[in-house]
Amino acid sequence: MRKENIILKVNSNITKNVFTDNLFIFYPLWFPIIYLLVIVNFPSIAPFLFLSVLFLFAETHFASTWLFFFDRENWKWIKENSYKLFILPIYLLLAILLIWKFNNGLVLIFHYLASGWHVTKQSIGIQKLSKNNNFITSFLTYGISFFCLGIGLANPGILSFRLSDNLVNLILFTLMIFYLLSIIKISDSGKGFFSFLTGVFIYLPLLFIDNLALATSLGVGMHWCQYLALMWSIKIKKRNEVRNKMKNEIKNSSKFFHNLKINLVFVMFYSFVMTYLAYLGMPSQNFINRDYSIFYVIPIIFQLYHFYIDGFIWQFSNKHIKKSVGSYIFSKQT
Repeated sequence: MRKENIILKVNSNITKNVFTDNLFIFYPLWFPIIYLLVIVNFPSIAPFLFLSVLFLFAETHFASTWLFFFDRENWKWIKENSYKLFILPIYLLLAILLIWKFNNGLVLIFHYLASGWHVTKQSIGIQKLSKNNNFITSFLTYGISFFCLGIGLANPGILSFRLSDNLVNLILFTLMIFYLLSIIKISDSGKGFFSFLTGVFIYLPLLFIDNLALATSLGVGMHWCQYLALMWSIKIKKRNEVRNKMKNEIKNSSKFFHNLKINLVFVMFYSFVMTYLAYLGMPSQNFINRDYSIFYVIPIIFQLYHFYIDGFIWQFSNKHIKKSVGSYIFSKQT
């Protein structure tokens, strides 16, 4: 039997239009710029802003993974792969809890490294969507990301230096103007370059900011934006497809699982619970802190599951995933 070559052609618009694709997927540099502008000018609200970002972006991005399980189209595939999706993670959960009991620092380091792998894999995937991915860009993305992550974990803010607030504001406003001008008329080649730039920038703040939680959220916040845009674009397209097929006469079960309001309520509730648990469990924003309570390990476990499960639900070499997920990102598959 002749092996069929599979060619995936990216949709011209993954989200609503080209502008929102660039804004949220290929080039979300606005996130750290606005985040820093707020912190520099209103430092007293920095802790509240961090929790708000955790609630609105980080945990909603983790929660959105579960939308895959809500889709009835995936239930048969989930059942067929139940061991690797559910049983195997239970063993990993028990191991994590055991290690946490004796040394929570090891779990936190493992979490950061797993997050680094997961985030960088997505950065490579975004570069592929922008048609700007080859061995060199992949090598540089992995190399720079893990270099910054490793140095940042060992010595957060190793390259930090003090600038006046006025100078920081000038730099940030200049960057924002450049960003807005570049995103309005971005070419295909520019899209590829900026998606690469976004990927290698994600862990760079760890070298310049000694607050690890802030530095991580500044860079990884772009990853959260990308993921949310992709997941919810797929969800909306599927909802519209179901409506068109059933001419608005959706069965009760389908109506529940494709109802955007119900899905959004779930995601926001999940995000609130996990953010609150993180708040209870993290007495300070220091990294290795023996005072972390058991509350903090709960969101850690669910985040690790997110890293794990994403290795399967974005695997377009799988026939089911290519149809259930890929067909809403790619316009042509042959």
